[in-house]
Amino acid sequence: MTEFDCGSVSLLNAISYLFEREEIPSELIRLVSVYTLNCYDEKGKLEEQGKSKEARNLLNIWFNELTIRNNFDLHCNLYQGKSVDIDKLKLWLDNDGVAVIKVYKGNSMHYVLLTGIDDRYAYLWDPYYLDQNYYDNESCVTIIFDRPFNYNRKVLLSRFNSEEEKDFSLGLIENREYLLINRGIELII
Repeated sequence: MTEFDCGSVSLLNAISYLFEREEIPSELIRLVSVYTLNCYDEKGKLEEQGKSKEARNLLNIWFNELTIRNNFDLHCNLYQGKSVDIDKLKLWLDNDGVAVIKVYKGNSMHYVLLTGIDDRYAYLWDPYYLDQNYYDNESCVTIIFDRPFNYNRKVLLSRFNSEEEKDFSLGLIENREYLLINRGIELII
C-alpha cells in the first residue's frame, strides 16, 4: 500500500497463506499493524522507513506467545546473519512452512514471502506490484501472474543466494534475515 510496508504486508501474506480466514485471530492482525512501520525517517516522520530490528525481534516473540495464549497453531523462528541458510529454508518449506525474507530491491532492502525453493528457483510473493515486462531484460527474475495463491516472482537460486546487491538477492551474509513461519508442529531447525 505504501513504499514502506512490504514487511507488514509480507507478514500478513504469510498468515493468509498458511491459515483460512476464519482461523486467524484479529489480535494477530492488530499486532502486525501496531508493531510494524515503527521507524522514523531523517525528517522525523513516523513509518517512512519500515520496521525496526527491535520490532522484528518482538514480533517473533509475540507471535509465539499468541500461539500459547490462544491455542493458535503458529510457530516462528527468526534467523539473522550467519545463521541464514538455504538448506534450512528448503527443509522448512518442505515441511509446509513459509519465510518472510529480506532481499535487495533496487538500492534498498525489501521484504517478500518465500513459498518455495527447488534446485533451480526460489518462489516469492512480492507485495510490490510491477508490470509484466519489468524484468524483460533480466534473465534471473521472472514475474508470474498465473499463480496468485502461491507466488508472483521466480528467481534463479544463484541470484537469490548471491551476496550482490541485485534484485531479490539475499545480499551480504552478515545482513541476511528471515522469519520462518509455519502451522502445526514446531520445527527446530
